[in-house]
Amino acid sequence: MSAPRDVVAGAAAQYRAAREDAVLADRSDLGRLLIEGADALDLLHRLTTNDLLSLQPGEGTAAAFVTAKGRLIDLVTFHRLEDRVLCLTSPGRSGAVAQHIDRFTFREAVRVADASRSHGTLAIYGARARERATRLFGSAPVGRPLHHPVVVEMAGTRAVLARSFPLGGDGYHLTAEAAVLPALRAAILLGCGGLTEAEAECVEVLRIEAGLPAAGRELTEDYNPWEARLDDAISLTKGCYVGQEVIARLHTYKKVSKYLVRLRVTGGVPSPGARLERDGGASIGTLTSASAVPGEDRVIALGYVRDEDTAAAGEIAIVDGERRLRAAILGLAR
Repeated sequence: MSAPRDVVAGAAAQYRAAREDAVLADRSDLGRLLIEGADALDLLHRLTTNDLLSLQPGEGTAAAFVTAKGRLIDLVTFHRLEDRVLCLTSPGRSGAVAQHIDRFTFREAVRVADASRSHGTLAIYGARARERATRLFGSAPVGRPLHHPVVVEMAGTRAVLARSFPLGGDGYHLTAEAAVLPALRAAILLGCGGLTEAEAECVEVLRIEAGLPAAGRELTEDYNPWEARLDDAISLTKGCYVGQEVIARLHTYKKVSKYLVRLRVTGGVPSPGARLERDGGASIGTLTSASAVPGEDRVIALGYVRDEDTAAAGEIAIVDGERRLRAAILGLAR
């Protein structure tokens, strides 16, 4: 059954606004952990793929939690504040990340509070997101490096602002207590002189278009960080951490056999898990995410394909149950 005409028009307007201007999105679906204690950074450093020991207050970074076999648990962003660390997880993954930290906490002075319900996150995404955010918060807070947090004041309350992984061109996250989120939303809309609000469908399209992996799709224990193209979340010079030996060996001996790629699909919207094939029936990978671009005759997707096929020219087939669609590999995801 096709979507109602007004819903389609709304989705198309949201997507167009993101690509041409900017949109406001409620990202309270993200998980939020507040981590504090004298040993917090040391423990997190030993549990994740990136260097956290060097983080100073007001700095942040992306990192992955992995299993002992180097398989993905989640991609998170850490934002070091004056007295604690704010960790933004993927939607629905705060509990799993907190449990993983607890599993390796013995005598360390570390406290982890799941603030996914007590706090919320608003986001500004799009081609002019920086310009819009600068109008609200000033050039200095907005101009800080990726993931570096700064406490800002708006609508009579304090919130943590940080530049996020770019969607639609750029992105900023604003995290605060859930009770004040409606006031922050109203202040942002007023301060920007009008801003299109984007729903989850639009955010998902922007995510796939940006090649950003998502939990439960590209971020699962079927894959490792190199395959997911998380190079910017991996330090090759830090000390030991859970899964480090496997991840280092994969890099040193060039053992990564598949990579996440962006796809353009024709013939319909395939389902996650559909098989990717070369003509002749040879399986080359798995489709993980797909979405129709609102208002445009395009379907975009992400999937893992064999290393030798990532740069190969020509179309491939998508086998989705009884359906057989066509796709073109546009390049590596990130």
